[in-house]
Amino acid sequence: MADFRPTASQQAAIDARGGAVLVSAGAGSGKTRVLTERLMGYICDDAHPVDLDSFLIITFTRAAAAELRGRIMEELAARLAADPGSRRLRRQSALCRRAQIGTIHSFCANVLRENCHALGLTPDFKIADEERAEAMRAAALERTLDARYDAMDQLPGFRLLADTVGAGRDDRRLSDLVLKLHSRMQCHARPEDWARRQVAQLKAPAQDVAETPWGQELLSWAKRTADYWSREMDRLLEAMTAEEKVAAAYTESFSVTADGIRELSRCLDLGWDRARACLPIEFPTLKRLMKSPDPALSDMLKARRTACKKAMDGMKDTLYSDSASLLREMELTAPAMEALLGVTLDFDREYTKDKRSRGLVDYSDLEHLTAQLLTNPDGSPTETAARISRRFTEIMVDEYQDVSRVQDAIFAAVSRAGKNLFMVGDVKQSIYRFRLADPAIFTEKYLSYSDYESAKASEPRRILLRENFRSRREILDGANSVFSLCMSRALGDMDYDDAAALRCGAKYPSSVPKPELMLLALPESEDENSPDKTALEAELVARKINSLLAAGTTVTSNGGERPLEYGDIAILLRSANTVGGVYRRVLGEHGIPVSSVQGGGFFESVEVSTLISMLAVIDNPHKDIPLIAVLRSPSLSFSPDELSDIRSADKKADLYTALLTAAENNEKCRDFVQRLDALRGAAADLSAAELTWRVIEELDMLALCTAMGDGAQRRANLMALVGLSESFEATGYRGVHRYVLWLRRLAEKGQEPSTGGSFSSAVQIMSVHKSKGLEFPVVFLCDTARRFNRQDSRESVLVHPELGLGPKLIDLKRRIEYPTLARNAIRLRLEREMLSEEMRLLYVALTRPKERLFMTAALKDPEGTVEKLRTAVTRPMAPEVLSQAQSPVSWLICAALADGGENLTLSYCSTSDTAESTELPDAEALEADAAMLSELKRRLAFRYPYAEAVDLPSKVTATELKGHAEPDPDGERLVQEANYSFRMPELGGAERKLTAAERGVATHLVLQYMDFSKGRSLDGIRSEIDRLRAARFISAREAEAVNARAVERLFASPLGTRMLAAEKPMREFRFSLLMDADKLYGDAAKGEELLLQGVVDCCIEENGELVIIDYKTDYVKTEEDIAARSELYRGQLMAYAEALYRICAKPVKECVLYFLSADRAVTVYKAAED
Repeated sequence: MADFRPTASQQAAIDARGGAVLVSAGAGSGKTRVLTERLMGYICDDAHPVDLDSFLIITFTRAAAAELRGRIMEELAARLAADPGSRRLRRQSALCRRAQIGTIHSFCANVLRENCHALGLTPDFKIADEERAEAMRAAALERTLDARYDAMDQLPGFRLLADTVGAGRDDRRLSDLVLKLHSRMQCHARPEDWARRQVAQLKAPAQDVAETPWGQELLSWAKRTADYWSREMDRLLEAMTAEEKVAAAYTESFSVTADGIRELSRCLDLGWDRARACLPIEFPTLKRLMKSPDPALSDMLKARRTACKKAMDGMKDTLYSDSASLLREMELTAPAMEALLGVTLDFDREYTKDKRSRGLVDYSDLEHLTAQLLTNPDGSPTETAARISRRFTEIMVDEYQDVSRVQDAIFAAVSRAGKNLFMVGDVKQSIYRFRLADPAIFTEKYLSYSDYESAKASEPRRILLRENFRSRREILDGANSVFSLCMSRALGDMDYDDAAALRCGAKYPSSVPKPELMLLALPESEDENSPDKTALEAELVARKINSLLAAGTTVTSNGGERPLEYGDIAILLRSANTVGGVYRRVLGEHGIPVSSVQGGGFFESVEVSTLISMLAVIDNPHKDIPLIAVLRSPSLSFSPDELSDIRSADKKADLYTALLTAAENNEKCRDFVQRLDALRGAAADLSAAELTWRVIEELDMLALCTAMGDGAQRRANLMALVGLSESFEATGYRGVHRYVLWLRRLAEKGQEPSTGGSFSSAVQIMSVHKSKGLEFPVVFLCDTARRFNRQDSRESVLVHPELGLGPKLIDLKRRIEYPTLARNAIRLRLEREMLSEEMRLLYVALTRPKERLFMTAALKDPEGTVEKLRTAVTRPMAPEVLSQAQSPVSWLICAALADGGENLTLSYCSTSDTAESTELPDAEALEADAAMLSELKRRLAFRYPYAEAVDLPSKVTATELKGHAEPDPDGERLVQEANYSFRMPELGGAERKLTAAERGVATHLVLQYMDFSKGRSLDGIRSEIDRLRAARFISAREAEAVNARAVERLFASPLGTRMLAAEKPMREFRFSLLMDADKLYGDAAKGEELLLQGVVDCCIEENGELVIIDYKTDYVKTEEDIAARSELYRGQLMAYAEALYRICAKPVKECVLYFLSADRAVTVYKAAED
C-alpha cells in the first residue's frame, strides 16, 4: 500500500477541507482508496489529529462496509509496521472495530435506540422480516378496506374509487393499488404531507392546462419534440440540395411541414389551446421522383419524413382535447384519487399500530422515524440532530448517487447543514430507482457546486475522478464512444462530455481487438422474445468462448500475460433470473463450467432440491413427492425397481407407510428409516442451520457434490443454503415446517442467494445490477435485444413523487377507460426516467470488462434493423431518436454506426456460423491446386438467380398484407412446405370457449346478414342476432359471443350513420383478380403475377365514389395500440382499394378501419381533394 501514487484529482479529494465535497468518481477510478487515504490524512494529521470513531461512514451494503473496514485496518497495519512505536496508530487500530462504518439502516437503528423515548418505541425493538411484514400488511389492509366498505354509503369518493379503479370480481385490484401507492410514498420524508399536497393539487383551480404541473410537463415535452423536428427538417432540406432532382421533388412538401412545425413550436409557448390549433401538421404528398440520382439520399429523406409524421401524430394524440375538457376530466377523477390517498394513509396508520404493538419496525420505518426525529416539518435540523452532528468530524457517504430523498434529509441534518459532508459517487452508475434512489439529488449538487480549483473557502465544491485504473484503452474508447453519442441530461441525467469521459490510467502490454457488437440473425420462425431465441444466442456465446480459448487468447495477470481461463469470463444479463438458466444449460452442453453467482437454477439444482425435499420429509414423511425425490436422489439412489417394490409392500397406504412395511425385510429401506427417525427426533432441538448441516452430513452431500460435475459450484450452493438457514433464524420464526415454507416462498419469488463469488475455473453468469462494483477480464453483455420493461407506465393509477397521481377516466356506463391529462404527463416522465436508468445500466455493463468486451443480440433481420436505424444517425445522437428504442441493442447499433468502426466493431452472425474463426496456433496451411481452388470457390459462390421468386406466393389474400407480417392460410407458395397442425377434438360433450378469432367471425357474420335498419337500437340488434341464430347463420354459442353493445355503438357513430344512409351497401364482397407482384412485394418480384383474393367487410358509395369499411374485433386499449394496429392493417385496405377500383371502375375516396372494442374509426387512406 505504500506505493500508492495519487493523481492530482485523487490528491485533491484526499486533501479537501472546509466545506461540502462532492466527488464524481468514474468507473474504476479508485474511490475506495481515496476514502481510505482521506481517513488516514485526518487521523495522522500532526497538527490536528482526530480519532477514527469520530467519523460516520455510510456505505450502500454491509459487504461494502466490511470491505472498507478491512481496507482501513490493512492500511493501519502497514503504517504500524513502518512505525511500531506509534501509540496513536495502535489506538486507531483498536477504535476501528467500533467506528461507525455501516449502512444507512444501521446508523438509523442506533439513533432510534438511543432516542426511542422520543418516538414511543421500545429500546429492544426488532426489525420485521419481509415475510412477517407482508402478513401484517395484508391483515391491516383487509381491516382498513372492510371499514371503508361498511361506511361506503357515507363515502361517495370511496364508492367511486371502488366502482372504477377497484372494479373486478373482488377487491384485489384496489388492494394491490393501495400497497403500491404506500410503497412509493416512502420516498418522501413525511408521506402524509405529500398526500395532503396531492389532494390540494387535484383541487387547485386552474383556467388553463398550462397552469397545472401536468400541462407544464406535456408542453415542455412537446416543445422539445417540436424544436428537434424543426432542426431536423432544416437539416433534411439542406441535405437534399446536394441533388437538384431530389430537391425539386421534395423541397415543397418538406418546407410546408417545416413551417408547420416551427409555428407549432412558437404556439407551444403561448398555451395549450393555441398549440392544439396548429395540429395536425400538414405533410403534403411528395412529388413523384423517377430514378433518383441518389437512392440512399431519397430513401433517407423519406424515412425521416415518416418518422417525423409519426412523431407529429403522437403530438396530436397527446394534445387530444381542449384545455377546458381536460381540466373537467381531472375534476371528475379527483374524488376517487382523494379517497385513494385517504385509504392509503388509513392503512399506514393501521399497519403502524400493528408494528408498534409487537415491538417491530421495518426498514422504511428506520429511515422515516429517523428523519422525523432529526428534521422539523420545514426540513431544518432539530436539537437532537444538532447534538448528534457535534459527534462527527465528517460524514462520508459512499455511492451517493443511490440515496433517496429521505436519506439525504438525514445526512443534511447531521452534517451541520452539509458543511462537513463528503460524498462520493457516480450518477452514471445510479441503477436502483426501484429502491427509491433519486439520481437527481447527485445531479443537482454536481451542477450547483463549484469546481475544486475555483471554489472559495468553505464553499461547496466538486472534484472529478476521471482516470480509470481498471480497463484497457480499447474498452474505455469503446465506452466513451457509446456514451458520448448516446448519454445526455435528457437520457441518462448527465451530459457525457469531456469531464465525464473516462481516461485510461492502467498500463497494459500490446493491444487487443476493439469491443464487438455481434448481431445474430434468427431463423424466420423465431420470435425475438422466445426461449428458443435465448438458446440460440447462448449457443453463439458458447462457441465464442470456446473459440477464444482454442485460439490461445491471453489476459494480463501480475504484470505478465497468461492464457485465458473460463474463470476470467463473465456473462452479464439484464434479467439473469429469467434467462440465466438457459445460458447455464447451453454452456454446460458445450462443456463450459458455469458459476451461478446469479443465473437462475439455484433451487432447481439437484443438491439444493434434494436437501429441501429431505427437510420436508423430516417435517412430514407422509408426503409422497418429497419422499420420492429423496429416495431417487444421488444420496440414496433407489432404483425404479426398488421404488416399485416399496410401493408393492402396501399398495393402499401412502409411500412412507409402504416404506415402513418394506423395511421389515429390506435392509436398505430399514437403514433409511432409522436415519430418518434419528433426524426427526433431533429436529426439535436443533436450529435451522444446525439441522441443515446435520442433513448434509447424514446424506454425505459434500462428498457427492465433489464427485459430480461443477463440484465447487455445487458445494457453494449447499453453503448458500446454510446461509439462508441463518437468515431464517434471524426472522424470529422457528420450526422445520415454517423453514420449508420460507424456502419455497423464496424459490417462488426467484430470490436466489449469492453462492459466494467466482470460481477460478467457471464462467460467471449474473445480472448487470449484481455486477456493479465488480470487474472481469472478459465480459459478454448478452440479451441486449430484450425489450425495455414499461410495466410501471401501464398500471391502473400511475404514481410519481413530483407529479403525483395519474388516473384513468372511466365511463361507468360504457365501461371504457380514457387517459387523463395527469396520466399522460406522468407516463411520459416515468418512461423518460426508465430509459435514463436503462442508459446508466448499460454504462455499468460496459465498464465492467478489463480487457475484452463482446455485446450480443438476436434479431430477426439484423441487417434490415441496422439500415433502418442508419437513417437517423447523427453525432451525437438526438435523445428524441434514442427514446424511441425498444431495447438497448438499438442504442448500441446507433453508436456503432456513428462511430464508424473507429472504436467499435459491428458484425453479423447466423445460427450456423461460428462467432469467430478458431485460429489454432500450430495449424499449417495446405497447398491446393489453383485451378481446383478457383472452381471450388465458383461453385460455392453459386446463388440461385430466382431466389426471391421462391418465396413468392402464387395466390395471396388481402388479409396477409398486414405489413407482410402474418402468414395467411389461404396464401399458396410456389414451393410447398410440409406443415401439419392438429386441433384437439372436443370430446365428452364439454363446451370449449370460443377463441378471439371465432368471436370475431361471429361478429362479422352478424354484420353481414343483419338488417342495417334494425341497428338503431339495442333491442333491434338483439332481435337480429336471435333471427340469425334461429336461421342457423350462427350457432347459439356464437350468438352469445357477439357484443351487441359494440354493434350498437357502431351504428350510433358518424361512420354508422353513413352506412345507414347508403342505398346499397356491399357486404362481405369477395373478389379475385390477377395483379403484378411487384406492386405488393417490390422490385424483387418484377415480372411475376399473382392472384389477389379478399373479402371486403363493407363498401358504400357516396357521390359516385367508394368508401371501404373494415371491421376489427381486435382488443385495443390505448391510443398507441390503435395507431399500431391501424398501421398494421394499412396494406390490407390499400389492396382492397386497388381491387375495387379495378372491378367497379369507380374511384375509392376513403378507407376506414372501425375498432369495435374501442368504438373508434380510423381513416387509413383518404383521396386528395381536387
